[in-house]
Amino acid sequence: MPLPWKSGLTPLMLAPMQGLTNRALRSVYAETVKPDVLFTEFVRVRPKAKVMVAQSDFTEALATSPGIPLIVQVIGSADEGVVAATRELVERGVEHINVNMGCPWGRMTSVLSGGGMFRSPKTVEPMLRELRTIVPGSLSVKTRTGLDDERELFEILPAFESAGIDFLAVHSRTVSQKYKGSANHAITQEIVERTSLPVIANGDIRNAAQASKVLSQTGASGLMLGRGAIADPRLFDRIRGTADAQPESSVRKREMASHLLRLLRGYSELFCGEAQILAKLRETFVHFTTPDLRRWGRKLGKRKLLSGVAEMLEEAAS
Repeated sequence: MPLPWKSGLTPLMLAPMQGLTNRALRSVYAETVKPDVLFTEFVRVRPKAKVMVAQSDFTEALATSPGIPLIVQVIGSADEGVVAATRELVERGVEHINVNMGCPWGRMTSVLSGGGMFRSPKTVEPMLRELRTIVPGSLSVKTRTGLDDERELFEILPAFESAGIDFLAVHSRTVSQKYKGSANHAITQEIVERTSLPVIANGDIRNAAQASKVLSQTGASGLMLGRGAIADPRLFDRIRGTADAQPESSVRKREMASHLLRLLRGYSELFCGEAQILAKLRETFVHFTTPDLRRWGRKLGKRKLLSGVAEMLEEAAS
């Protein structure tokens, strides 16, 4: 199967992040910094519901951006109907599928889905083999390195290869770590050396220097940018060398204000009511890392009215 990025390219992907990478946010990134690949939030499989996949998930899965492949992430196990749900997605027009094998939250680690799939690795290959017969485009897995042991993934690598997936995205933390500690890209390097699959490195890539170091150290085929790209949307440009790698604080604030204004417009069309729109915007503020942006983000977060937030953003963007 062809990979969802151009041959010879070192792709920069916007990571799937639950609660963040909705179609409004993806559209803003597609228009401004053009990630090479986009991902949806994960599609929840609801085996006991009348409808296995919610209409809202279908809407998200089909909201593509011109010229940028959209990969739809599913979460679940074969027993929970993920194969049937994927078939429905493909019948509606979805081309690329990614299986979440790393979600560290809630029931996803207590059942055989998300990070919980490490509890029963023997179920992985049969499910992926079945998905391979259904998915017309690329089939991939996004995973952590293990549940509690960062070397657990090595036991499953042969299953990924045998099942015929096209690439592997690795967030080099364990499921139990969640987002604590540091991503261990020495493990990423070892994974690259131990598999024939293209490996996309993910975890703690927040600036151009870190991106260069991870690519050089690991030999990965590309990078997946998550929290770093939320904190700094122009991270894609900085890595490509088309934007200043270390802009002054005032420039970074102006760039972020312009980005948030676009996001505000998109959220105003997608979500209902000021409270929901403001809540979604605040999910971006919490990812700011530089001290000046964090102070500014706290001030933005205290505004109770959308008009007040817009006023602050317009002032900062000018």
